[in-house]
Amino acid sequence: MTVPVDINDPKLAKAYAHPLRIEILALLDNRVASPKEIARELGTPLSNTSYHVRQLVSLGFLELVGRTARRGAIEHHYTARVRPTITDEGWAKVPAIVKRAIAGGQLQRTVNRVVAATEQGGFDRDDVHNSLTMGRLDMDGWTELARAMAGWLEHAERIVEESEARLREDEHAEALETTVVLMQFESPKRAGKPARVRRGSLQIQEPAPKR
Repeated sequence: MTVPVDINDPKLAKAYAHPLRIEILALLDNRVASPKEIARELGTPLSNTSYHVRQLVSLGFLELVGRTARRGAIEHHYTARVRPTITDEGWAKVPAIVKRAIAGGQLQRTVNRVVAATEQGGFDRDDVHNSLTMGRLDMDGWTELARAMAGWLEHAERIVEESEARLREDEHAEALETTVVLMQFESPKRAGKPARVRRGSLQIQEPAPKR
């Protein structure tokens, strides 16, 4: 099973930042595939894909788990060893251009996953969650919210680990492929107060008129 790991070395963060490497790691999370299969699924050139797979192996993010003989050649199969998470300390040392590359790659992967899930009925259940909350924070509020989200992420990962253990014990139990997205970022500047979108009916609560 892919193991979450914190990256506190800015050099590793920079090496990981390439959008294709982020895509490859995401595709190989708890999954095995060859560079040829990865290139076919991502629609990328095989030579370019193979290069980035090798780089991820050298960084310790991927590992070789099998070889298959195909038409006189050997096809190598890899899986992700870790699911990188960059620590606050490491993130603070990363140049802004690298931060944007990492964020952009992660966001594109998230958008692709959400769109695919929507088309396949991933939001049809009665108990899904889809909300957007916007508002102003002072520095204390920002820090408090960031800590709360970090704590919830740790709790969510524990829930997943415990669920995986139960599923391994009961092979007949229903398994729901689930995605949870957590984001906290500075909103783009715009005039007026931000609206607040809440869970459920997703009704927009407009700011109260000034007296």
